[in-house]
Amino acid sequence: MLLLVNHERNELNGWQKSLKEWGVPCQSTREGFTALQMAEVKKITAVISRVDLPLVNGYELARMLKKEDPGLIVALAAPPGKAVPSLPTGKRHWDIGPLPLEGPEFQKLVGSLLLAEGTLLQDKLESPLVSGPEGFEEIVGLSLRMKEIFSLVRKVRDQDLTVLIQGESGTGKELVARALHRHSRRADQPFVSVNCAALPENLLESELFGHEKGAFTGADSRVIGRFEQADRGCIFMDEIGDMSPATQAKVLRVFEGHDFERVGGREKITVDVRIIAATNRDLEEQVERGTFREDLFYRLSAFPLTLPALRERMEDVPLITAHILREHNRTVEKKITAVAPAATAKLLDYEWPGNVRHLENVVKRAAILAAGGVIEPDHIQPERRRAPRPEPERPAAPPPPIRSLAEVEREAIEAALAVTEMNISRAAEALGITRPTLYKKIKVYGIKIET
Repeated sequence: MLLLVNHERNELNGWQKSLKEWGVPCQSTREGFTALQMAEVKKITAVISRVDLPLVNGYELARMLKKEDPGLIVALAAPPGKAVPSLPTGKRHWDIGPLPLEGPEFQKLVGSLLLAEGTLLQDKLESPLVSGPEGFEEIVGLSLRMKEIFSLVRKVRDQDLTVLIQGESGTGKELVARALHRHSRRADQPFVSVNCAALPENLLESELFGHEKGAFTGADSRVIGRFEQADRGCIFMDEIGDMSPATQAKVLRVFEGHDFERVGGREKITVDVRIIAATNRDLEEQVERGTFREDLFYRLSAFPLTLPALRERMEDVPLITAHILREHNRTVEKKITAVAPAATAKLLDYEWPGNVRHLENVVKRAAILAAGGVIEPDHIQPERRRAPRPEPERPAAPPPPIRSLAEVEREAIEAALAVTEMNISRAAEALGITRPTLYKKIKVYGIKIET
């Protein structure tokens, strides 16, 4: 149970309203003495209190509460321009401020508190803090940016418009596409997904439109393509910005006439398909560069949705972390029971260039490292770490160039003559040949005899 202590009525009402919307059970009071009495009779696991309370201030309240329950988590909030004195108990307390503490900052705090005392990790907890709104259960987030996305999806779900989902890698574009389909009037029809960046051009065309037997080497039978499989349903074309111009032209034809031909075939196939596309590329820039068809771009962007990067909705980080850990706990015997406040603070201090996918990998690794069931700061390693590379082997020295026997013989004769001071007899003896033979070779090589 979370206890709120705030003598400012309007601010306290704002805190209570937020927690009620999030499904978080809480008690509240405007007085420190009353807070002490409530803690005696109710199971309080965390406290958020203003430090400048009248009579019993926040510091004294925290000291007395923690004297009775050293494991209690206390968060003190300072009014503008005021600092919060440190508590001697240290580990289970941290400071926040300045007030007014509301909106995203309040959500970060509550998420951190509920991770620290374990409420968010309870498997039976029903709260929008750990699962998205109805129909969006896999998309966790209560930030204003995500509420806008949910609202837009609800508005377009039954319009049969093409939707273009844009956003950085790891922001959850396919999750939004699936939620959009689940909300639509086509929900009971197929949802077919294809990654346009995963296949080379010739295979992508066959994947999308299918092919006839004998259309190319290895085409042993007719294959039904993704568009045909998605008839009356929805096709999700991920990374559509990676399609070649030739494939773009064929996809445009589906937009215009709802028909196509299989590769190697002449039969016209007509389909009724809703297209949802996604990309992490700037398609407008690609249109300007001439790498993406302008007419296709306008067809795709009938209803654009831009997903925020995780760094633009950091208040959702504790909630996404809780969602990841709840899923982790369902698959292992050793459960994660809490995330230390300093560990959550570390998650909130990072900008997450890989977005939700990056956060998921870091949290899963931390869960494996947390042998005691509590994730500590040392378990959080968000930076990319590369395994040390072995020192490159130094290339062997190149072999000396091969010299002809004539070159070697000439140099040997010149060296022998130099050492013997042009004495033919001694040079011939050193070389192991006769004087006539040496004279002959001197003549052949044009060696000058200095006298």
